[in-house]
Amino acid sequence: MKKVLSVGAAIAVSGTLAYSAEAASHTVDKGDTLSEIAHENNSTVEAIKSENNLSSNLILPGQVLQVNNEENTEAPAEDGVYKIQSGDTLFEIAQKFDVTVSDLKAWNNLSSDLIFAGKTLAVSGNSVEQAPVVETPQVEETPEVQETQEVERTQQVNQAPAQPSEQDQAAEQRAAEQAAAEQRAAEQAAAEQRAAEERAAEQAAQEREQRNQAQAQNQSTSTSSNASGQNWGALAQCESSGNASVVSSNGLYHGLYQFDVQTWQSVGGSGLPSQASAAEQTKRAQILFDQRGAQPWPVCGSRL
Repeated sequence: MKKVLSVGAAIAVSGTLAYSAEAASHTVDKGDTLSEIAHENNSTVEAIKSENNLSSNLILPGQVLQVNNEENTEAPAEDGVYKIQSGDTLFEIAQKFDVTVSDLKAWNNLSSDLIFAGKTLAVSGNSVEQAPVVETPQVEETPEVQETQEVERTQQVNQAPAQPSEQDQAAEQRAAEQAAAEQRAAEQAAAEQRAAEERAAEQAAQEREQRNQAQAQNQSTSTSSNASGQNWGALAQCESSGNASVVSSNGLYHGLYQFDVQTWQSVGGSGLPSQASAAEQTKRAQILFDQRGAQPWPVCGSRL
């Protein structure tokens, strides 16, 4: 918050004591805006943005800001009289000493807000008699003097901290909340995209594995066929479409050559044919062929 030194406090300390630029931190509350924080700390929005490396006016609740409260470097005298410094305005001086501009003008017989560096100014009603009148003797104002005075008045108005309106504060808060919501939505979308890519990669790996297994089975069947002189690959393609683990719809016939369990066991097989490797199934089929020829495969046996 803004630090204000009252006239009473100034009288209680030495007149030579100087103010110093006070660096403070401000934790952003919900509803805070840069303009409001600047006003409370007698600073400007641009000064706070520069101090905290901000590229926009967006601030979020919980954020800690460094704020330089630049008080005037000249302290008031013990009798409550203040020496005007270059760049001072009546508004700023009134803020420093917790009085109003009207009070300063009344105590110092001022008819306007125009003041001059180097002059003294009563900042307490108790010190009016000690303080000389700030205004200079009336002189004829040339166009050049009038133009200079107008420029100085404009600068004084521009230097006064702007009072943020409730609409401006509400708009800045809505903008901050919307930016935070957009950031959360973007993070969630990125997480969902990563999850989808991982699922796609896993599915592609499974498909490659299945293709590799099928190729291995076909190669095993082809090798057995070439070694024995029978075309076991053609028979397997006819009986089971080359699928070593297939089972018929009625559950009776298994594997590449559609063995029933009884026939499978008669040629030395164990377990279920559809659970054996392609090479094992071809080996048992060769034994069966050696015993009975192509008769066990009345439809597809001619392909051997």
